[in-house]
Amino acid sequence: MLIIEIELLIALVLVLIAITRRTAITQWLANRRYQIGLKRARTLFRFLDQKDGQQAVINHLLEEGNFLRSKRRVGDFYCIPAENIDGELQDIMLRMSHKNEPRWVALRRLYLSAIQDGYFQKSVIEIPPLWDREFDVAYEHWKDNLLGTIQKYGPEGAWIVA
Repeated sequence: MLIIEIELLIALVLVLIAITRRTAITQWLANRRYQIGLKRARTLFRFLDQKDGQQAVINHLLEEGNFLRSKRRVGDFYCIPAENIDGELQDIMLRMSHKNEPRWVALRRLYLSAIQDGYFQKSVIEIPPLWDREFDVAYEHWKDNLLGTIQKYGPEGAWIVA
């Protein structure tokens, strides 16, 4: 009987170790996905800034954000580091709706930093977080006032006005 109890205890410890390692690996992969998205967002930010400046970044964020919101969140996890939630900085893990979602979050952060640093001016249309209900209102306002059509362009997959 003692041997069976020891075997069960060993099995329980092994299961706990496996769960802990899986959680750590998931966290590492989630952080890695965001870092890859950040690199892609920097490249896209430079491209959009050269194309049409601030308006190109706004156009891309709103059009791609609308696309991402239309998808179900069934993909892998990604981690948003130091997100301000009710005045407190927290790391958030979310499921991706599309592979470009971490890039969108990083691009929005770059855009807001550019406004804060004075590189861009404060815009009439504020870009809310992707998961906020206000995003739909901002998108509809932007879409109603858009002159031209928007299309995907280049290897970066940038949304630009044609």
